[in-house]
Amino acid sequence: AEPGLVAVAETAGGDAGAADAAGAAAETGDDAGGENDIPAAWGWPKEPFDAVFLRQYVLQYTKESKQEAWDHALAERSVGGTFEDFITEKAFANLLFNKEGTGEDKDSKDHKGIDPNCYRKGKWYRFLNAKGDCNVYVHNYTCDITASRPDNFKELTSEELAKLNKLGVYIKDLPEKMQRIYDVQNQIPIVFTSQETAEALRTFAEYSKDWQLLDCGKLKRVNAKGLEDARQAIVNAMKLGKWLCIYLGDHIPELLEKICITKNRDSFPVGTWQYGGLLSDMIKEKIYRDDDKEGGQYVVRDGFRVCVILAYDTLQYEMSSMRKDELPSKIPNFQYMEQVRCYADGDIKKILEYMVLDCCRALGVARCSRELGPAVSLNAHVRWPSVGGFVCAWEFVGVVIACGALVATAGGRALQEVG
Repeated sequence: AEPGLVAVAETAGGDAGAADAAGAAAETGDDAGGENDIPAAWGWPKEPFDAVFLRQYVLQYTKESKQEAWDHALAERSVGGTFEDFITEKAFANLLFNKEGTGEDKDSKDHKGIDPNCYRKGKWYRFLNAKGDCNVYVHNYTCDITASRPDNFKELTSEELAKLNKLGVYIKDLPEKMQRIYDVQNQIPIVFTSQETAEALRTFAEYSKDWQLLDCGKLKRVNAKGLEDARQAIVNAMKLGKWLCIYLGDHIPELLEKICITKNRDSFPVGTWQYGGLLSDMIKEKIYRDDDKEGGQYVVRDGFRVCVILAYDTLQYEMSSMRKDELPSKIPNFQYMEQVRCYADGDIKKILEYMVLDCCRALGVARCSRELGPAVSLNAHVRWPSVGGFVCAWEFVGVVIACGALVATAGGRALQEVG
């Protein structure tokens, strides 16, 4: 046979074999195609979950289970008793209240284990667990979690990291985040958030049994009552072992130059703004009154910590350059604090909206009309710079930001600017 005919025959045979393999793969739901070509037989969602949802899911999933919490509570109740008493009470409580979950059905996701297809399709993200002491990996379709690194693990893209950093910490996870900063890093956390979320935190601090509010809004003008209220808040938080939540809102009084000064050290000492700065006997002797002592002692119970809440002074969820410049000059020891961005459900759409606008400004958008929804739609007229002597201009019908890509559609033609 001539060489050319042999080559044609081999090619035809190869194509036929490939077609047979593709058909078999389609029947069995094999992993042909890209990582997001998911066979319907697997029962996965049509679209993968984004990094923001997955990070929040990991934090919730890796929190202390009800069984672990029950063991700790029971151990505390059994202090002074015998080991046999502990086992007996635990067995009785489990039988009566199903505290360990042994009476639950075993067909839940936790009992089925990881879907083996997770190692063939989709990708895994890496996030810290709820305690912040180790990384875990979560799948972007099934939300399965493992401690070992899978082969199809992918690092977060720069767009995903920017989105996560812009959002910060979810409000429900803020107490645990602040506690790690205070207990592990030995720093005071200062929380940056929107005005609405700051007000929500203020209300929470006012009524929570574990928080004590110190509202610096009463000290916009230095006055004796405001200083006394601050002293009482500090002492109550120390005596009862609470978080001392210093609320600054959107206005920072002259703390360094007019309030936390030597003259006021017996009501609002500058040590309030320093980690462990209120625990010396010299400071406690100044701020504790006779009625505050217990048996003549300056009692400070476990759980006392300090945090600061400050709202953004712009609508773009950022501090203005003027505010950034004045923070070190108004807040004592600001440079030693740990900055934490915080968001609530109502902030997500607004933050993403401003991220869209930033992208549009970078592309030269002159005017736009905004509509909030699952994605942000914009009608805009974009003038592009001259290329080869020609000036190109299009009327963009819709501009949508999704997964870090700006997609513009006009007259049935699509332009995609990635990055």
